[in-house]
Amino acid sequence: MGEEKPDEELMGKRKSSPRLSPAPVKRRYYHCDRSGRKYTRGRENFFADGAEGKYTIFCGAAECGNIAPSAPRMSLWRRGEGARDSNVRVISGEARGRPLKAVPGHSTRPTTDKVKEALFSIIGPYFDGGRVLDLFAGTGGLGIEALSRGADHAVFIDANPKSVAVIRHNLEATGLAGKAEVYRNDAGKAVRQLERRGMKFDLIFLDPPYIMKDCADRLLDLAARGLVADGATAVVEHESGFDYGDRFGAFGRRRHATYGEVALSIYRYEGEA
Repeated sequence: MGEEKPDEELMGKRKSSPRLSPAPVKRRYYHCDRSGRKYTRGRENFFADGAEGKYTIFCGAAECGNIAPSAPRMSLWRRGEGARDSNVRVISGEARGRPLKAVPGHSTRPTTDKVKEALFSIIGPYFDGGRVLDLFAGTGGLGIEALSRGADHAVFIDANPKSVAVIRHNLEATGLAGKAEVYRNDAGKAVRQLERRGMKFDLIFLDPPYIMKDCADRLLDLAARGLVADGATAVVEHESGFDYGDRFGAFGRRRHATYGEVALSIYRYEGEA
C-alpha cells in the first residue's frame, strides 16, 4: 500500500488560497477643451473658467500652453465636477446644432463654442453672401459657421492631412460641401495659388498655432496680392498675452476681446491708404 500523505492543515500548515486576478480598474477621463488632450482621473490638475457652474475646462499642462494663474486651480475628480464634452457644433444658421468632428491627436486647437458664439455676435450675426477664407482651418469650424450663417462660398486651407479629412467630413455632415473648397497646402503656397485665380475675400479667419505670431504680416501679404475685398473683416485668434496692435497697413482694429487665455482681434480692411 502507498504511504498516505499527511493533510497540511492537520500539520498546522494552511493551504494557500488560489490568487484571484484583480478586477479591471475603470479609468475616468477628462478632455481639455482647448487642446483636445486627454487625461486620466487624478493625473493632471485642471483650471475652470466660468461662473454659475458653467465651466470651460482646460488643463494646466505646460505643453498645452494653457497655464492661467488667474483662474482658480482645482482637481476636478476630487470636486466631483466632471469635465464638459469637448465636442463643438454649429451654433446658428442653416446647419444649427450639427456636431463637428475634431481632428485626432493634439495638433489642433478648435475654437470653443463659447468663443465662437461671442465672435459671430460681433461680426454678424448673419451674412448676406460673401466669400470666406479660413486659413489654418483645423476642423473648419469658423468657415463652416460663416457658411451656415449665410456666406456664399468658403475656401479652407490646412497643411495637415488629418485636418483636411476632418474638414471634408464636417462639410458633408452639415450639408455645406457644395459651397466650399478644401485644399491641403502650406498657407504661403495656397495664397499664391489664390492670387493666380484672382479671388477676393470678404471675411478672413486666421487661427494659427499660438507659437506663430505673424498674422499681421500674413494679412498685409493677402492685401498686397489683391485677395482682400474693400471693407473686408479679418479675424485673428491668438493668445491673450500677445497684442497685434490697433493698426497695421490698411487694417484697423474694430474690436479686441479676451476669453481666458484666448484673444480675438477683429480688423476691418479700409482699402489702400
